[in-house]
Amino acid sequence: MDLSIIEQIMTFITLPFQSFLTIEILLIFIILYIFLLYNEKRQSKKVKVTLTALIIFFFSLLVFYFSDDIINVLSEIIKTIMRCFYFPNIVFYILTVIISLIILIYTVLKERLTRLNKIITYTFTIIHLFLFTNFISLAITNNLSLIDSTNIYQHDQLFVIVLFSQIIFILLIIYKLIYHFCYIRHEKLKNK
Repeated sequence: MDLSIIEQIMTFITLPFQSFLTIEILLIFIILYIFLLYNEKRQSKKVKVTLTALIIFFFSLLVFYFSDDIINVLSEIIKTIMRCFYFPNIVFYILTVIISLIILIYTVLKERLTRLNKIITYTFTIIHLFLFTNFISLAITNNLSLIDSTNIYQHDQLFVIVLFSQIIFILLIIYKLIYHFCYIRHEKLKNK
C-alpha cells in the first residue's frame, strides 16, 4: 500500500458509499446510535429491550449470510490462540508475565480479597514468574537468542519451561475468571 495520508483519509470517507449494502449497514448503525442516544435521555426499558433485540437480529443476519466465512475466521482465531499458548513467541510470553505481575501486585495491594484467594493467586503467579526467570537464566546460560522462536523450541529444557509456564498462566486466568464470576454473583445475591 503506497497510499498517502490524504488518499487514506479519502478512501476511509468514501468507503461507506462504495455499494448499496454498505449504505444500508451505515444507515442501520446510525439508527442504532440515535436510539442509544435517545435512550440515554429517556432511560426506557422498552427501548433497551428493543435495541438489544435489534442488535441480536442484525448480527444474526450477518452470521446467517456470512456463516462459512465467519466459521473460517473463528477457526483461524482459535488456531492462532492455541499456537500462541502452545508455541508462544517471546513477545506473547513476556505479555503473560506482565499480566501475571499485575495480578500479583493487585493481589498484594487489595485488602478485601479472601485469604484463600490470595494464597491461590500467590501460588500461581509465583510459579509462573519463577518459570519465566528460570527461562531467561537458562537462555542466557546457553547463549541463546530469544528473538528467534526456533531457539526456544529446539532446546528441550526451554520448551518444557515455556509449556508448563503457559499451563500455569492458563490455570491462573481460569481461576481468576471463575473467582470473579462467583464473587460478582455472591455480591448480587447478598445485595438482594
